[in-house]
Amino acid sequence: MNYAQLLTGPTEIETPAAAPFTHHEILSLVQPFTRRGYQVDLAASDRLARRLLFKPLIHDEAGCGGIDATELLQLDNPRPGLNQLTRTLTLDDGLTATLETQGGDLDILLQRIEHVLPQQQFRSVESTLVALSYRLTPDNGRQVAGTANRVLLRGEAEIAGFRVILRGAPVRGYPAEIDIIPSTPGVALPEDLLAVIGWAWSPLRKSKAGFTGKIRVRGQEPELSRRVEAALEKTVAHLARTLTRPPAAYYETLRGARWTVTFRRGIPALFFGGLIAGAASLTLIDVPQDSIFNLLLMGAPPLLMFGAFGMRETPSLEIPPLPRRWKATWLPEPEPARRSMDAQTT
Repeated sequence: MNYAQLLTGPTEIETPAAAPFTHHEILSLVQPFTRRGYQVDLAASDRLARRLLFKPLIHDEAGCGGIDATELLQLDNPRPGLNQLTRTLTLDDGLTATLETQGGDLDILLQRIEHVLPQQQFRSVESTLVALSYRLTPDNGRQVAGTANRVLLRGEAEIAGFRVILRGAPVRGYPAEIDIIPSTPGVALPEDLLAVIGWAWSPLRKSKAGFTGKIRVRGQEPELSRRVEAALEKTVAHLARTLTRPPAAYYETLRGARWTVTFRRGIPALFFGGLIAGAASLTLIDVPQDSIFNLLLMGAPPLLMFGAFGMRETPSLEIPPLPRRWKATWLPEPEPARRSMDAQTT
């Protein structure tokens, strides 16, 4: 063990793994599930990993679930007394939403899961279905199903050939990240596509899969997750109105908002440029040594450095591009044209 491990303690790899499931343990763990009609799928389960999978359940619109979805329940028991229960809901189009919770009492975990109806994890925004994944945590440590808080982990939607994925911030105080992944490689999107929504949305950056941006939302749970959900709905509504129309409409409708984004992106460069100009102008002024102004000038550089390094996100110093008319298209190719192109290539 090295010096760093002495400070941080043993890593997860060094922690001795629990023994594989015994038949007696499985029978004991599945009792709360069988009472609710779940059947364990031993063929799909993994005894070595101490993971149990249950046979899928079908929710239809006519039933109590209120939505057409396939439910898959998974129980992870890394060691006796510690359980993680995960419910995965999958729609016919492949859109999935998960619900997870941890604890020792399986009855309470099942009650928490059952308290969230399947239709509560899917939301329609501008005729676009959004799947929401949560982690359920006890309210103020109380082990009661009805008082569990929903912490948003992920939101996902499919819009006009783009998959939109929001990932909640893993550390409190950091922004949520949103990915826009085109189904057709090489599709271009304007950098200010999300930033025109408001100051909380960052410009888009190119990523390996597509494009990524950030949404800054302040607050603490459970209010934080509700605010992130509201921001996600606003984002999906904006993208549903924008990506289904030609790029020329985006330029004409949001011209003023795009200029505002350009000014906003230039603020850090203007600020630091003003500091440099101010420092240069001080050489032309004779400041007395015993002046309080001179003391402030001496202390300003370290204070500015401390403030810069203390920021969660370093501001980007850039000269933003002007909001010109967007010439590329993000609309999917018509199916007949695509078939003709495929025929010519073959």
